[in-house]
Amino acid sequence: MKLDYSQLISPSALKLNLCSVHSPTLREIDSLPQKFCTYNMYLSMLLLDTASYYKNLDDLGESYFTGYPETEKQLILKIRDEYDRMPEQDKVRIAALDIFSFDSRILEQLEQALSFFICDPLSFSPRDHAFVVYGKETDTPSGIISPQLLPEIESVILQLNAISPNTMDTSHAKNQAAAKIIEKLNSRKKGREKKAKSDPKLELPNIISAVSACHSSINILNIWDLTVYQVYDLFARMQQNTVFDVLKMSVAAWGNKDNKVDFTQWFDCIKP
Repeated sequence: MKLDYSQLISPSALKLNLCSVHSPTLREIDSLPQKFCTYNMYLSMLLLDTASYYKNLDDLGESYFTGYPETEKQLILKIRDEYDRMPEQDKVRIAALDIFSFDSRILEQLEQALSFFICDPLSFSPRDHAFVVYGKETDTPSGIISPQLLPEIESVILQLNAISPNTMDTSHAKNQAAAKIIEKLNSRKKGREKKAKSDPKLELPNIISAVSACHSSINILNIWDLTVYQVYDLFARMQQNTVFDVLKMSVAAWGNKDNKVDFTQWFDCIKP
C-alpha cells in the first residue's frame, strides 16, 4: 500500500482495516526511554527480515544467546537448520514473523516497536501465531495481524516515518528465478539506502536543529509538536526554496532573457 502525500503529511492517525497507525511527533519520540536511540531501534525492528536476522545471529555467535534458556536456544537453531535445508522456492514463502516467533527477545522488541506506532493495544498470541489487536476500551480482539499481513503494516509505518519500504516481498514470486531477481534488486536498493543514511547531516536530530535555526517561525521550542514526516517534508521544502532563492538572485543580477528560471518552482511538488 503506497500512501499519498495528504496521508503522509497529516497529523491524524491513518485508519486501516485492522488498526490505526500514526507518524509520531518529536515530543513522543523525546518521551521514549532513550529518545532517538529507542526510536531508531524501533525502526530497525520494522526493517528486520529473515536474512538480516540470521546474519546477526551468525555474527554474534554464542554471545547472541546470552540470557536465553537452553531449550529456546536449541529451538532457534533447529528452526534455522530446517530453514537452511529448504529449497529456495519454499524459503520465499516463509514470512519473517514465522521465523521470529520462535525468538522471545525479537518478539518482545517487535511488539514494543509496533505498539509505539500503532494506536490500538496489541500483543503477540502464540496460539494464533500472530499479533492480536484489541479495542482501546475492551479486551475483545478487533483484528489479527498475521505473518502475511505484517509487512503491509510495517510498510505503512515506515512510509509515515519518511522511510521508503526497502524491499519487495519475495513470497509473491511465481518461481525460483523470479525470487532470485527480487532478492538481487532488494540487495542493491538496501546498499544505496545504507550509503545515503550514513551521512550524519541527514540524521533526524541534526535536521531538527537545522530547521529550527533557519525557519522563520518554527523554532527549537515548538518544533516538537510536528510529526516525523512533517519535519522531513519541511526540511525538503526549505532545501528546494533555498535553490529557488539563489536562482532569483541570479535573475536579479543577470536577467532571465532565456527564460531559464521557472518562477513556479517554489511550490513544485515534493515526491513522497
